[in-house]
Amino acid sequence: MEYELKVDNESEKEVEILVPVEELAVFMEHETDKLRKDTSVKGFRKGRVPREIIKTKFKDTIKAQALNDLITKYYIELLTEKKWQPAAPVQLLNIEEGDKIKFQMRLEIVPAFTVENYIGLEIIKEKPLPPEHLMNETLNNMRERAALIQEVTGQAAVDNFVTMDLEIIENNQVKSSEKDVMIRIGDRNFPDEINRTLVGVQKGQYKEAQAANQIYKMTIKKVEEKVLPNIDEAFAKNLGFESLETLKKQLTEDLQKREEIRIEEEMKESIAQVLLERVRFNTPKSMINNEYQDMIKRNNLPDSDATKERFWDMAEKRVRFNLILDKIAVLDNIAIDESEILTLIEHMGMKLDDDNRLDIITYFRRIMTRQKTIEHLLKNGKISEKGRILSPKEASDANRTVRH
Repeated sequence: MEYELKVDNESEKEVEILVPVEELAVFMEHETDKLRKDTSVKGFRKGRVPREIIKTKFKDTIKAQALNDLITKYYIELLTEKKWQPAAPVQLLNIEEGDKIKFQMRLEIVPAFTVENYIGLEIIKEKPLPPEHLMNETLNNMRERAALIQEVTGQAAVDNFVTMDLEIIENNQVKSSEKDVMIRIGDRNFPDEINRTLVGVQKGQYKEAQAANQIYKMTIKKVEEKVLPNIDEAFAKNLGFESLETLKKQLTEDLQKREEIRIEEEMKESIAQVLLERVRFNTPKSMINNEYQDMIKRNNLPDSDATKERFWDMAEKRVRFNLILDKIAVLDNIAIDESEILTLIEHMGMKLDDDNRLDIITYFRRIMTRQKTIEHLLKNGKISEKGRILSPKEASDANRTVRH
């Protein structure tokens, strides 16, 4: 095969290939035979149409398909010879016909890279958080979700909610005017001057506060507070449990499982961080973009500069980590039986047919192989346990009995 590399980067290639024109004639003859088998023309039975009539009638179609087959043949031969793994569909840049057929294509490939010393990775395993901390945190969250908002007849305090008509003056001009604005006293999204002014206000009062060059004119319409329920038998029954003891027993089991899952996920993240730090290569842009597009679609986000700044690096790391896992799977002969894949697909209630079978099985094989590779690394890693230091607030919450 006669070719020249016009661009030869780690993950991007441009190749010019020269092919004897006689080879195109061979492909055109082959394509003519294929068409002749399935074509009928007035006066001739199917499969009996003279070759010259086929060549004349379908000249453009025959040539286009023959060129496509010719290019595909040499593309596959190039991949085989260079041992390249394509990262995106090949792009045909141009094609010229003369004494030789010359065509130029652009390829994006997975760069060649090595992974070494991946058995016995140092893996950090976090010790479970104190059960009493998890229990109190969960119960307090449940109390928050079940809280009632009721109006306060006296003065407003920190964490109360104040509903007001708000006018903002700047440079003696009304910058904005809104009705029924609700502010939680102590919310740091608002200037401290407003929070301080609102402490002690009552329904019907008018207050002003100045912050920087803005004056805030506030007509208080309502003061409300959040009332948290007690954690008692009535609370448990309202949630559908027979008793508070039953609720706590169920929470204990759920929290233990959730904590085990969290710790395992943290260990997997530890593996990812180590491998990403050790194994660096130029990740194909098309693969990063595909992952990025999937991420913003799952999060229902627009494709904007701000979104790209937030998610592009994350997408690059995910792609690179998956490629590293794929390499380790090959090195250690990690594979998934098709029966396992079919069992999972059946369990998920998915249906296979002739059109989607190969794509779906390939998709799940890739995911399941990567998961099995991570488990392989966990099993063969050097695990170090460490406890997480609770913040003062977390520690206080863990030592405080929930009122009931």
